Amino acid sequence: MAAASIARPLHISGKPLDEPIESASLEKPIAFDPLQHLCYNRPSSTISLHDLGLDFPEASSQTAITAPFPLLTPSGVRELRADIFRPDIVGKYGSWKYPGVYRIRGYGPAAPFAYSMWRSPEMLKACSDAAGVDLDIIMDYEIGQLNVQLPKHVDKNGAITDNLPPPEPPKASSDDVEPDEDGADLKDLVSAWHRDSYPWVCVLMLSDPVGMSGGETALRKGDGGILKMRQPGMGYAVMMQGSMVKHAALRTLGSGERITFVVSMRPRDPMLRDTSTLRTVKPISNNDELFRQWADYRLNVVAQRLAKMRVAGRGKASC
Repeated sequence: MAAASIARPLHISGKPLDEPIESASLEKPIAFDPLQHLCYNRPSSTISLHDLGLDFPEASSQTAITAPFPLLTPSGVRELRADIFRPDIVGKYGSWKYPGVYRIRGYGPAAPFAYSMWRSPEMLKACSDAAGVDLDIIMDYEIGQLNVQLPKHVDKNGAITDNLPPPEPPKASSDDVEPDEDGADLKDLVSAWHRDSYPWVCVLMLSDPVGMSGGETALRKGDGGILKMRQPGMGYAVMMQGSMVKHAALRTLGSGERITFVVSMRPRDPMLRDTSTLRTVKPISNNDELFRQWADYRLNVVAQRLAKMRVAGRGKASC
């Protein structure tokens, strides 16, 4: 594991991560405030593509995945949950993956706190700093995907809006812990081995992981071996170059909720290779809106690239 130096945070609220969570704005989500809601500190370590035995010289960064790092304060987590888990958002943009597990995606500006948070310069600067390359959000449609595993005790056959997670993440109890303390193994995959459609993802934990085991991300090394990365704590995130590394999610053991927030990103520099495709996202999206935003994003990148090439060409001509 390649060590990364600890530096002063780009933005930090001054509030500890274990602060009491204040009441969220349930009626109307408040505006995102980086001083109150963002609590970024650089990851303590990173795994490089070289560490995994992978050779991708065209990659935008040699970072494969970071260790979990603090990103949101507890009040930030609470406001984000309050903004997303509303009947109008979950009912319109949520869909079942299988009983007890659903996803929410495609809502964009309809969730104003989430949208302004991920579009803020402070958030993008934090994610870019952790990844080691200047990043931008792919498009509004990818702000963002929530993967929601409901607690075991809830009715899995009800409507998707019947069991909305509360703004404050429930605390795990001793009853939530399953006896298998070894965690999940490789036969307990909840996703097939795959590479992501987009170059980078930020995976943010919105649940209290105390009492959970398993839930790791398994990475396929160049020699065929497997490296398992632990899941982040509440308010913590990881950055992963998922388009370069074949990976899979392991089953989470425990009876409580598990909610992750995934946002897809690309290199901001239009001259860097952008490996984005729609391969894995078309089957789970509103394709009319997805294709419209995709066309806008691709045309904008092409326009930026042509502008840079034109400037470079003028420079050569004047020599």
